Amino acid sequence: MDMVPVYSPQSESEAAVLTALMQAYGIRFHIRGGAFSALYPGTVSTSLNEQVLMVAGEQAELARQLLESFKNDGSNARDPV
Repeated sequence: MDMVPVYSPQSESEAAVLTALMQAYGIRFHIRGGAFSALYPGTVSTSLNEQVLMVAGEQAELARQLLESFKNDGSNARDPV
């Protein structure tokens, strides 16, 4: 299964919301850096605590559609590296 990056959450709480969203729609996902970022909680300031939402390649378009309104709500979200 190919995993592709679709979004970089800026905090643990944002990652939790994304996790719930992906689970609600049955999208296979993984948050790269999720466990390590717990060592350096808070907003993303370095690559050490950066998280990236990775989704199954065949579900990437659906995930991007779901994230579109999330990304356009005025937050300071970043696209993946």
